[in-house]
Amino acid sequence: MLAAAALSLTPSCDFGPAWHRVEAPHLQGASVWSYEVELLPQGELDVAAVFLSPPGPLGVDDAARPFVRDVGSDPDGRRVRYRFALREAAEKLMDPETAISAGDAWIAPPSTWLMHPAQPGPGTFRLHVVTHPPETFAAGTHPAADGSPDTYEAPTSALDDASFAAFGALSLQTVTEGAARVEVAVAPRGLELTPAEAAGWVARSVHAIAAYAGRFPAPRTLVVVMNGKPGNPTRGETLGEGGPAVLIRAQEGIDDTATRDDWVVTHELLHVALPSLSHEHVWLSEGIPSYVEPIARARVGLTTPEKVWLDLVKGLPQGLPEPGDEGLERTHTWGRTYWGGSLFCLVADVRIRERTANAHSFDDVVRALVASGADVESHWEIGRVLEAGDRATGTDVLASLYREMALAPGTVDLTSLWKSLGVAVDGGRVSFDDGAPLAPVRRGIAGR
Repeated sequence: MLAAAALSLTPSCDFGPAWHRVEAPHLQGASVWSYEVELLPQGELDVAAVFLSPPGPLGVDDAARPFVRDVGSDPDGRRVRYRFALREAAEKLMDPETAISAGDAWIAPPSTWLMHPAQPGPGTFRLHVVTHPPETFAAGTHPAADGSPDTYEAPTSALDDASFAAFGALSLQTVTEGAARVEVAVAPRGLELTPAEAAGWVARSVHAIAAYAGRFPAPRTLVVVMNGKPGNPTRGETLGEGGPAVLIRAQEGIDDTATRDDWVVTHELLHVALPSLSHEHVWLSEGIPSYVEPIARARVGLTTPEKVWLDLVKGLPQGLPEPGDEGLERTHTWGRTYWGGSLFCLVADVRIRERTANAHSFDDVVRALVASGADVESHWEIGRVLEAGDRATGTDVLASLYREMALAPGTVDLTSLWKSLGVAVDGGRVSFDDGAPLAPVRRGIAGR
């Protein structure tokens, strides 16, 4: 998200009855900032904020600053009230990380519309939202621990990069997988899908991940589904601070049948399921979901082994190092990030299976990460990921391959690899050789 831009305060304000609602939660637990937000009929937000101590300069995301209106405060700045032109911001910005419009629904992270200090300090912020039917509200931010309705809370440090929230004309559905709960907020304007079909799309992806990883780790996740820009394929984005949320901008005209062959939702929900790494390691953050997604879907019948191998054979050459490459850690091109990261995972999977006679695999790496209780809200160093994976497989494959491919431009002889696995591609046709030396490894990965 963009850094907060400071806004000037007017030392006078009609505080009104909203303060009676916001003062009580403000004093609960470790909350140091409290917000009372009401969605008004014209798509504006009326926001009343209370801060435990004088907050100093307040701001919102840079691009959202022009849409903050009528700001006033008490003399020490602890109580602030203003309006935020949410509809106008969403329609003008059309930026998923700041504000985007989907008919009469508006998606925007709380950092867009909650004025907050640039230096958060310790504690939590608490948010209560009032809407008037038929409008509603959904947020990735965690529900308040005390169970107060329509109330959310998270560390103050999470607000500047907080996950998605949505206001307005939304249909709310719920998907459950074991103890995990995924709330699906559907903005119906322009969608070919019904809300139930959109929830089914999400449910299939959640189930595929749980089947691969042993369970779906995040106890609560928000997925917002809206119609995408005409001419664009389905796109997804995941944010995790304060609670995980995914925004899916569906390809125009996509129907229930087409979603069964879609990979985007599974890819984004795999981001939810795994710990976050720093930007330097984006190749692994993207590589694991890129590699695991088709395999997980193939194992539950959402795609075929032939399609998995066809895409790998055609796509992985884009992940090979080119002249001047400095390894995956320092070469952040699109091909090296997505296909290079996926190539790392495939080679790791093959080597683990070879060394353990198929007793262990990359499955165990992902399952170990999920079993740790980590998800996208957890921030790990890459060494911790590699160590956890190697411990789960009883090998040193990840650590050695990291030195070979991430810290140096190690390459892979893909022609020899495909021959050893018994995979041959002729145009769009895939054939398998069960007499190939690594045919058992191939079958262990994708079932053929």
